Amino acid sequence: MSNFVKRAISGLFFVVILTGCIFLHPLCFFVLFFIINILGLREFSMMARRMNVDINLPMLLICGSILFTAGFLHKYLGNRDGYLYFFIATFVLSIWELYRKKGNSFQNLSFSYYGLLYLSLPFTLLIYLPYMTNDEWRPEIIFFPFLLVWFNDTFAFLLGSQFGRHKLFPRISPKKSWEGAIGGGICTILAALFIAPYIEGLTIYNNMVIAAIVVVFGIFGDLLESMFKRSIEIKDSGNIMPGHGGILDRFDAVLFVIPAIFVYLEFVY
Repeated sequence: MSNFVKRAISGLFFVVILTGCIFLHPLCFFVLFFIINILGLREFSMMARRMNVDINLPMLLICGSILFTAGFLHKYLGNRDGYLYFFIATFVLSIWELYRKKGNSFQNLSFSYYGLLYLSLPFTLLIYLPYMTNDEWRPEIIFFPFLLVWFNDTFAFLLGSQFGRHKLFPRISPKKSWEGAIGGGICTILAALFIAPYIEGLTIYNNMVIAAIVVVFGIFGDLLESMFKRSIEIKDSGNIMPGHGGILDRFDAVLFVIPAIFVYLEFVY
């Protein structure tokens, strides 16, 4: 089976599962992203290990799981106590490092906290997005950033492959071009304009701004993850998705886009 066919099949499976779990029920969304959060933190830990950083993986998974669960319980059930347990877990993470007798303790803790900031926090903020506009669960607002990222990635790749002449960031990602980035951005903004009537709670102007956020911050999220991989000389963050790599490879843009959208909506609403 060719790599293209593998990418197509696994990509379609990924889109169907993600879309179905977002729209089917909030609990399905919670279960799916709880798993994605765990797998992403594990990938991050394995990448850090290639730099001789020994993250306390069990405690990292516990902290990340509590943070994501706390966000869900807060907005879906109105219970904010989960955040108290998260802060307690971070104290345990730090204190445990004293007794692990591992080298590079400062790096171990630094990478652990950055992993929570880089992965678990964006997924937690994703839960808050629909409640910032209507104060109720609206799956289309959850799905909207993912849809725009897919538009942006797809058209940036297609247009960059055909017309790319000027490298966007050759030191980090030599295949990306300015032509692809600009073309993908224009297509993404046009797609947002077309989709706007179907996103209740967001004005057309909001949709345009969110699309612009996706275009700009999606590129930076992609470049940041490429920088991580290049620094440890690996092609993919993992192999969970045939032809696509790992969790970080699939969500690199989204991890930067969601916090930026959250900040924007917080100012607006």
